[in-house]
Formats: sequence, C-alpha cells, structure tokens
Amino acid sequence: MKGPLFAALNAEQARAVGHIEGPLLVFAGAGSGKTRVIVHRVAHLVDQGVDPRGILCLTFTNKAAGEMKERMRILLQTHDIGVWAGTFHSFGAWFLRREAQRIGYPQAFAIYDEADQRSLINRCIRELNIERERGRDGRLAWLISMSKDTLRPMDQIPVDLPFDPAPVAALYEQKKKASGAFDFADLICVPGSMLAAAPDLRERYHHRFTHILVDEYQDTNMAQYRLLMQLVGPGRNICVVGDDDQSIYGWRGADVGNILRFREDFPDASVVVLEQNYRSTEDILRAASSLISNNRNRAPKTLRSACGPGSDVCVMECRDDVEEARQIAFAVSRLIEDGAGPAQIAVFYRVNALSRVLEEAFVRQSIPYAVYGGMRFYERREVKDLLSYLRLVVNPADEEALARIINVPARGIGEKSMEALFNFARRQGMPTVSALEEALGHKVVKGAAARGIRTFVALMDDLMKAAARGDASDVLAMVVERSGYREYLLQEPDGEDRLLNVRELIASAEGATDLAEYLQEKALMTAVDAMGKETVSVMTLHMSKGLEFDYVFIAGCEEGLLPHARSFDEAKDIEEERRLLYVGITRARRQVVLSWSRVRALYGREMYQVPSGFLREIGQG
Repeated sequence: MKGPLFAALNAEQARAVGHIEGPLLVFAGAGSGKTRVIVHRVAHLVDQGVDPRGILCLTFTNKAAGEMKERMRILLQTHDIGVWAGTFHSFGAWFLRREAQRIGYPQAFAIYDEADQRSLINRCIRELNIERERGRDGRLAWLISMSKDTLRPMDQIPVDLPFDPAPVAALYEQKKKASGAFDFADLICVPGSMLAAAPDLRERYHHRFTHILVDEYQDTNMAQYRLLMQLVGPGRNICVVGDDDQSIYGWRGADVGNILRFREDFPDASVVVLEQNYRSTEDILRAASSLISNNRNRAPKTLRSACGPGSDVCVMECRDDVEEARQIAFAVSRLIEDGAGPAQIAVFYRVNALSRVLEEAFVRQSIPYAVYGGMRFYERREVKDLLSYLRLVVNPADEEALARIINVPARGIGEKSMEALFNFARRQGMPTVSALEEALGHKVVKGAAARGIRTFVALMDDLMKAAARGDASDVLAMVVERSGYREYLLQEPDGEDRLLNVRELIASAEGATDLAEYLQEKALMTAVDAMGKETVSVMTLHMSKGLEFDYVFIAGCEEGLLPHARSFDEAKDIEEERRLLYVGITRARRQVVLSWSRVRALYGREMYQVPSGFLREIGQG
C-alpha cells in the first residue's frame, strides 16, 4: 500500500488499514497503535469512495471517542467528518431517539442514572411491602443491570437477597416505562432486542451503516455483542480491534469470548496481529510476554519493541508494607530529582486499601500525587464517618462531625429531629452533643428519635472512656463493633471493599494515643493541594488501562492480593488476574518495579505474606 495514509504505518498496520470489504479481526497488542489503525482505516475507506455517513465507530469512553474524532478530522481535513463515532451508550440513546416510539416510549424519553434507578427500586420495594434494608436497592440495581448486560435471567445470577427479586424488577420496569424512561443498561439491551425482533428495522440500519468499526472489542458484553451482530449487514463489513490479553472487566459483564469467537462468527474473516510495540522497552515486553503466555484462553502473539533493550523489570522484596511504601516514595523522589516529571510516574495496586500507606509516605517525602479515578484514602466516606466519631470524642462542640454521624448508622433520627435538637442547643447556649441528654428530658424529640439519641449518647460516653485508657485504634474498633457500622457497610453492594478500608484505618491508628494530634495529622493530609501541579498518579490496576507512563511501580504483588483471594476458585478468574498484571506492566515505557512485603498490616491485622506466583512466571520471583 502506498500514499500518505500508509507512509507512517508498519506492514501489519497497513494490512489492517488497507482491508476494505468483509469481516476483519485485528489483535492489537499493548502499545501497538490500534487507534492509529482505526482512524487511518476510516480515512482510507472514505478515500475509496465509502460514504462517511455509512461508517459507524464504537468505543467505550467519551475520551477515546473524542480522541478518535479529533484524529479523523485531521486526517480527513474537515471539521464535519460525517462518521458516526461515539460510545456504545451514546449510540443506543441516538438509536432510541429515533425508534423508541415503536415500543411505546416517547421520543423525549428520560435516562435514569444510578441514583434514579435506586430511588425507583426503593419505591417498588415499599409498594410490594418488602422490608426495607440499607443496600438492598443497590444490590437489586446491580442485579437488574447485570441481567441486561449479560442477557442472563436474574435467577442465574448469584446475589444475596432474602426475597424473590423478580416481582420488584417487574414493577420497576413497569413504572420506568410509565415514566417514559430508560436506564443505562436499557440503552444497549433495548436496541439489540428491537433489531432482533424487527427485520424491517434491521434492513434500514444495514443500509444506514455499511461499515462498522469497534474499538476495545475484548471489553464487550453479551448485550453489546447482540447489538453489533444485528447491525452487521449483508456485506459483513465489520472490523473489530482489541486485545484478549487486556480483557480485565469480566466482573462487570465483559466477555473475552466475544473476541476469541469472532472467527467462528465470521469463518472467512481476515486476521491481522499487531505485534510491533511503540511504547515499552524489550525487557518490559519480555517480562509481560513471559507472564501472559501462561494463560491458555488467548490468541498467541509476541510483542516486539521499537524502543530498544531498556532495563530489567525489578522486583523489590520488603520487610513490611511501611518499608515498601517508604522505598517506593524514595525511588520516586530520586527519579524526580534526576529530572523525571511527576506526571510520568505511576503507582498501581490491586485493592484500594493499599493506598493509605503509600499516600502517607508520599506526604512525608513531599511528593505531589493524585489518586486517579478515586478519592484519597482519608476522603472516603467510611473513613470520614469514623474519624468524625473521633472528632466528637476530642471536641464535643464539633457540630459538623455530629451532624455527619448522629444517624450513621441509622438510629431513627431524621432531619426534623436534628433541626429540633440544634435549635434546643442554641437556646441553651451549649454544644448540641452536650445538650442531647437535656433535650431528652425536655422531650424535644420523641419515639424512635428519642431511642436513637439514648443509644448515641451511651455510645459516645463509652467512646470517651475508651479514649482515656487506649489509643485511636481501640476507639475506632469500638465504633465499628458497638454502633453496627460493620453491618451498615455490608448492606451496600461495595460494602466488603469499604470494610477493608475501615480495617486499614484501624490498623493505621495503632499506637496513636494523642487523638487530637492524630486527627490533626490526618486533616492536614486531606488538605494536600495538588491542584495546578504535576503529580504522580496513584491508582488501581483496573484504572490504569489505556494509560502510559515512563515509570511504573506495582505494589502488593502477593498471593491473596495479586492474584486476589476471590480468584482462587476458578481458572478463568486467575487468568483475568494475570491479564490485570500484564496491563499494569505494559503501561510502562522505561521501567517497571514490582514490590511485595513479607508482612502486611492489612484488614486490621498483621499477616505474613508470600510473593505472588506471577513473579515466578516472569522469571523475577
């Protein structure tokens, strides 16, 4: 292939770009230029006379779609590219604006977000006289969405609910339709089912879109797969680009089998494997390839580096997690001193609870950092809740802390009762927490609220006694056990993860006998202002996908953490954990450091750890 569109492409990329008719599968290894292939392929199709309005490009994030469209504008040398390019969900909404009236929905339908969805589910629970319990709405919302995403009946999806969810789901769908609304899962599921049921509709969209390109195909779920298969017309001009080695979202319904089955769906498909990597050094790719080759359920590929040899992937064994964080912070400081920009450095971990010691080490070393895609440890809701109990112990006049936790967990103290208590305390000229018992005597609140106040007052008395004879960890542990906070968290869909953060907080507070000093230290940590600065990125491995950095540190490479303990029962889950580490390693351009600790204070206790078996698989364990 010749011409300016092909001048910057290697032979593999040129084959993919030059393919015009029929199905095409592109296995795009990490750092192999898959976005370049997609946008150059679109430009070549247009050059060959394909109407740009007949080209549909689908991806998963608005950021990726925006980058794709901008690069198309440059290549096509026009602002109005004509190509339909966007996310699966935006395409579903676009489709339904045109077709929803066929199934009894208004053209101006509403789209319910998660908060709307949970609110409506709560109304359905009340209407069906099912006992309300915190977190049930979230579990039901997850179940309904997972059923739509995976096209599986709800009774085939394990979920902890003490009642049959089917009547609630049916009423939810009924009320949602009566309100003229779709939820996010509907935006994919409903267009797919409409196209499957209506040959005339399918034919119309086959004429509308003659060429379909899909990015990150390994991340599609079954609802997205069905939608795509209904959109593919008689010409079967579908091009999917992805990397089965980077499929890490099985837990939210993605099915890596979609990309591995593509040649079964289209036996005559052309297959191109992009193996030339333009991001990482040879040594990084050698380690990553050695690791991922242990997965059986994958298409074979061997990445080649265009960046030269580099340095070996380093494994750092540490005495404990505090030393691990200190060593990582020291190494980051040295890199910055030697001229590396903080924005080119990243630290990854498998579970959020590992961020706490890392953040504290970065603060001590004055390293500017940002927790990417999430909150800093001490800004998480469950952490702020528990610290608010400590704040009240130290300073009973702290009304913001009182307002935050007087009804957390729920004690029947509603907003009206709170307002009455605050007003009473102001009239008495004393802090509200000090006025609670007197308010009971004056019957400022009655019934459930009065019982809740008595429970809260008794708890605070015991916490103050515990603070006088123990340390901050003792007081925090008492809050969790005595207040019902553990059960409160476990009623939420992500309660287990939040409880891990609680245990991590308790562990961090051991030995802190001066509560005021401890709280001051944590308050200053949450006030670290990284705005306007270059920052080191701190994030989970899941959040790292699609990003790249010069220097990557991956902490907690231990059995039970990476791979996660929840993956031990199923071979497919271990393979996804291996892909997760592979994604983390291949984010790096120049250097990777993997670390593990012999002892880790995690989840409220010290545990002896063993190195991840994955380290042996890359020849570094």
